[in-house]
Amino acid sequence: MYLCLFACGAFVQGAFAQGDSTAQEAAEAPAPDAESAAAEAAEAEVVPEAPIYSSRALRDMSLVAQATPSDQVLWWPEGESQVLALYNRAISAEPVGAVLFVQDQDLHAIRPQRLQQLRLALPAFGWTTLMVTLPPPDAVPVPVREAPEPATAAVDTAATAEAPRPETEEVFDDTSGEVASVDELNTPQEPAAPTPAIPAKSASEMTDTRLAQAIRHLHDNGQFNVVLVVEGAGAVRAARLVAQMGFEGFRALVLLDARNQLQGEAGDLLAVIAKLSVPMLDLYEDRHIADERDVATRLVTAKRAGHENYVSLQMPVYEPSQERVIKRVRGFLDAHAKGVKVDNAQVIDAP
Repeated sequence: MYLCLFACGAFVQGAFAQGDSTAQEAAEAPAPDAESAAAEAAEAEVVPEAPIYSSRALRDMSLVAQATPSDQVLWWPEGESQVLALYNRAISAEPVGAVLFVQDQDLHAIRPQRLQQLRLALPAFGWTTLMVTLPPPDAVPVPVREAPEPATAAVDTAATAEAPRPETEEVFDDTSGEVASVDELNTPQEPAAPTPAIPAKSASEMTDTRLAQAIRHLHDNGQFNVVLVVEGAGAVRAARLVAQMGFEGFRALVLLDARNQLQGEAGDLLAVIAKLSVPMLDLYEDRHIADERDVATRLVTAKRAGHENYVSLQMPVYEPSQERVIKRVRGFLDAHAKGVKVDNAQVIDAP
């Protein structure tokens, strides 16, 4: 027992001795240099890399261009940026016309499955296809609500704002090491003039510009037999294009689950149906609550206008290959909109 106590005491004494030596070494160690520590911290700080794309829209268009054969990719300048267009020439010695696609809202060039399948299928039957990326609709602004008046008595804010600062308030500027003048602090400062913001273009303006550029590209390549194929709310945007170009600028109109209105953008599709005398094919799947209502309204408008070549047809709700839609659209275009390509053609405006 005495032997055990002696051994434990020796162990405790050794531990205390070791602890004292460790503390002494720590006290004698030189303090780290503050400048070197700051330099090491600066080196350890990771500097974020600059973004590859200037905007999300440009990123999406670039990824779509990478997934598309290079001979179908067109880049059009738009201010300081670019816009992607997909141009697929007809695979035929005797081309019959061109199809301009207008996709639905919030979709890019290859996301609409039906338009993508049509864009790739129609060139084998003599149709040149073109689709330009369109911007999403503008966000609907939130209505401004007036704040209710407070129930308590109003405070004289003018008198409060003009009250001088107390002399006991600290006016020492620790950033410059100088003491500011109390008189200067009490003098009201004029607010700096705000920098005028550059007004951003609306979605309607960008859409109209891009579609007009698409039409010019087709005309520059000798394609004047142009057909419009639109999907969803893109029908409202196509209606503006038809109204701007004139109702005789197109040979046929194909609607796919079209919408008669697009919130935040102008465009009267019913007025186009009433005035446009070209053949029209109205295909719908009847999977949305607005399909039956909008289709019925368009059918009534076409009958009142006396259209003889207005066809309204319901299609299967889901068909991954889109074979029936392709056959319906191709058959309709071959029957009502076939033409020939005119080389070195010129547009002569009417006097």
